Amino acid sequence: MSVEKNGFRDIFNLEHHLPSEGEFTIGPYRISVSKGLIEADFARSQRLVFGSAFRSSGLMNTVTEEPATSGSWGVTAAVAEHEGLDQASVLLPDNPWVNGAYDLSVILSLLTGRHVRVGNDAEPYLPISAGLGLTSKNFFRTHPAIDWSLLPALRAAGAGEAMEAVMLAMTNSNMGVKVAMGSAALDGLNTRWFSASDTNRYTREVKEQVKAASLAFKAHLETAGISQDLIADMMPRLPNVANESALAKLTAFLKACGMYPENPNEEAPKRLKWLNVLRNSIAHSGSIKFDIAETPEVSFQVAGAIALLLQDISRIYIAKYLLKIEDRGVDEAQQAVMTFFLNGKYNGQDIIAEDYETYRQRLIDHYEEFGNLDL
Repeated sequence: MSVEKNGFRDIFNLEHHLPSEGEFTIGPYRISVSKGLIEADFARSQRLVFGSAFRSSGLMNTVTEEPATSGSWGVTAAVAEHEGLDQASVLLPDNPWVNGAYDLSVILSLLTGRHVRVGNDAEPYLPISAGLGLTSKNFFRTHPAIDWSLLPALRAAGAGEAMEAVMLAMTNSNMGVKVAMGSAALDGLNTRWFSASDTNRYTREVKEQVKAASLAFKAHLETAGISQDLIADMMPRLPNVANESALAKLTAFLKACGMYPENPNEEAPKRLKWLNVLRNSIAHSGSIKFDIAETPEVSFQVAGAIALLLQDISRIYIAKYLLKIEDRGVDEAQQAVMTFFLNGKYNGQDIIAEDYETYRQRLIDHYEEFGNLDL
């Protein structure tokens, strides 16, 4: 189904949650939802629906299950024509194949967890998949404020490339691809953030001391009769000792973004290392490492959680700290990451102690008894 093209461009696969026709603005763009676009056929995974019903004994809390649906690629909104849509992309200015319409679509994709495209008759270039939205369901209903003048800061932070990687991670069903793309997104953002921060503990004085020590080390090797070939191989690598490790950089980044405790208990660093081990296993061997926990089954659960965490960390940083979005959904996602490092629970599931079915049944039992999802 397509909307009228006169003065508007189609937006495909945008899950806006508007219950009736209306409009909202994203930066300089006015987006409209007509009556015929409200009931869209989105891809969805199997899900639980929590509600209530009257029984002979009174009002009861109920849980029903909806099957997965593959969904379809279709128009769900329209954006009013604007000169910015055809101007060069701000996020990826060196890419001649993308423009302002791309910037709008990739930001909408980041916020909704779905592959969104702007343009009449646009075709998907990523799989149509069940999305996990970052923003709350009310975000587009309450006239979201996004300052488009912040996009140059996103470009400087490497967010354009990171959002491309996150989209690949979100829409791919292969866990290895999810971890690899999520890691690539986070690495790029973390590297840019760290170089601009003042958190590097390796001061000029420390580097000078390390340099002096390396010269003494070289002299010791020569005195010991080590071959010049080996010395020549070793020495260029020694300056890297005076740089923060990848794990230290990530820890500083997560703390600054409110996703890792300032004073972690003894378990939090272990959970952060899981993330690092999985990233390294993909980078160095191209496969998922399945011996990070006591059993392969638990390792698989940890890997699944890490695949989602990598995406969410990048999405939260871009949405909250670069786009300055204030939204309950973003705040809850941020707290979910923090909770994982604090006690090993991710969105209520104890990643080590529970498989998904055990968690699912605990969630159902809790809701039926108490009427809430506060596990």
